[in-house]
Amino acid sequence: MALDGVEDEEQVFEALRPDLVRTDPGRFAVVCGGQLLGIFESVDEAFSASSRAFDAGQLPEGAPVLISEIAEQISVRVLARPVLRAATGGSALLA
Repeated sequence: MALDGVEDEEQVFEALRPDLVRTDPGRFAVVCGGQLLGIFESVDEAFSASSRAFDAGQLPEGAPVLISEIAEQISVRVLARPVLRAATGGSALLA
């Protein structure tokens, strides 16, 4: 299932990718709202950081989030949208 509105995040990542591959190969980038939110050691850290940013109000509900491995040949790429969990008040990323 494709997510509407992820083109901006993909374009931002692709524009940054050559530099990121030189400086941070093997790590994971998080892009949302047309900007790089951070670089993380693992996909789990990237998910956690995205969730914390959403909980802190830095990401609007439903805004597409791109988490991508930084590599010439990408093997891990996740497109998701954060939503508020009704029962806990915390967030979840829906892929």
